[in-house]
Amino acid sequence: MTRILVPALYAFIIALLLANCVQETNFFQKNSDQNTLVVDGVFTDGPGPHIIRLTRPGDSNIQVFEPVRDAKITLSDDEGNQFEYVEKVSADGSRRYYQLDNLRGVPGRTYSLEIQLPDGQTYRSRPEKMPAKVRMDSVSVKGEWFVSTNSDGSIVREPFAYVNAYTSAPAGGGYLRWDAETVHIFNEIVKKYYPIPPPVKQCFITNRLSDQQVSLVDLGDYQQGTQIYSYVGKKRVDNAFEHRIAFSVYQYAITRSAYEYWQKIGQLISPSGTIFDVPPSRVFGNVENITNPGNPALGYFEVSAVDTARVYTRNGLLGDDFLLNQTTYCDYDWAKWPPVNHPECDDCLLLPASTLQKPDWWQ
Repeated sequence: MTRILVPALYAFIIALLLANCVQETNFFQKNSDQNTLVVDGVFTDGPGPHIIRLTRPGDSNIQVFEPVRDAKITLSDDEGNQFEYVEKVSADGSRRYYQLDNLRGVPGRTYSLEIQLPDGQTYRSRPEKMPAKVRMDSVSVKGEWFVSTNSDGSIVREPFAYVNAYTSAPAGGGYLRWDAETVHIFNEIVKKYYPIPPPVKQCFITNRLSDQQVSLVDLGDYQQGTQIYSYVGKKRVDNAFEHRIAFSVYQYAITRSAYEYWQKIGQLISPSGTIFDVPPSRVFGNVENITNPGNPALGYFEVSAVDTARVYTRNGLLGDDFLLNQTTYCDYDWAKWPPVNHPECDDCLLLPASTLQKPDWWQ
């Protein structure tokens, strides 16, 4: 099957960022919105960590987003329980976020978030009742050619792996959203250029699958038992497929309010553009400014029940049309030091979102 990309018809900015299966979405129109608070995070029935990101748009011309520090964030439920998030900084210092560990949401229970900023402002999300989990039947990955048109009118064909989710519609309706990410293995080159070669490290690299897709469904449109097929994203076939690569698909059972929010985002980026594009007008979420009601936050705090399914592949398993060439990504280059063609071939931890820790679920 061939898929064709329609050239972008507009240029706006939305930034959507994955950390530990949590999205950060920033919407702004101009530099006068630099003080607008952007709240993004998901609380699920999984064990966590549950992540909240607070940012403010910086210079909209260069898409700078400033993290908000020293906030107090509290999750409350309808039984009077309260749970405090802890401010964290990533190991490389590039990311700042708030984290809640060792807590599972309970479907049927209602949750809300309160944010107190150092300047005295208080924000609160509208209460959301966590829906019941909906199980996925399976996921699949298939090689397809993606066709696009360059600015000069020339046609480009690129190999991609397309990922789809399959779910049987339950009784009672509801709403679903899908997201996905990849984790692939990166092996360093044998370091024979050292007198005593150090051990070769194996890194695991995590990347969000696609930024051109908001995958949603209204289960009320389907009879019970109907199999729902949803395209959830794609990844270019590149050196990430040289070794084993896992596609993780997350299926979120979401509220009607969250569905309508993401539906608006989907409408803004369709039929062209990406979720890095800016909408022509603001898209408000569910976080209100208690101190100053006329200045609500942007973004969304989602309460959902999540199911996860995975599929593995590697070079050669997508079919002969999608084989990588015979040249490996890492090779020696004796004209420089270290004598490798890519710095990450000597130290794979140079790659973004790289870790030596194998995921607990890796097979």
